Amino acid sequence: MTKTIAFLFVSGFLILLTSCLDVECVQETRAYMKVSFYNYETKTVASPDNLSLYGANNTIKIYDNQKITLPALIPLKDSDNESEFIIEINGTEDTIRFVHSSFLNFISKECGYSMWHTIDTVYFTTNEIDSISLINKEITLKNANNVAIFY
Repeated sequence: MTKTIAFLFVSGFLILLTSCLDVECVQETRAYMKVSFYNYETKTVASPDNLSLYGANNTIKIYDNQKITLPALIPLKDSDNESEFIIEINGTEDTIRFVHSSFLNFISKECGYSMWHTIDTVYFTTNEIDSISLINKEITLKNANNVAIFY
């Protein structure tokens, strides 16, 4: 009987001890829209030589005149149903506006929640951009392309 009580006491103590340990979140918690770029004539993947991208009415650049590795990771607004960007591809500027819905998704106790999005519509100018294709409207933590930009 005392062995059973001792076993229960030790087991309870170990459970209590492990529940109090700080466990870090080791995974990405921000869902980025993944964008790939294509040459519109050859339909082949073509990373722009110089890409600049920033939110409209915002001077902080997500990409600043650089060659990128694909896919480009672009954050959408969590607090609004529209995200508008100024994109400059090889010196020519276009505007892209994504209309989207956003919702919270529980990741884990350690990581908390992440805001996920669903793209509804895309509007864009056609200075350098020829077309935009929605590959996957669901923006989550998965490593899957969401948008293809043909320029």
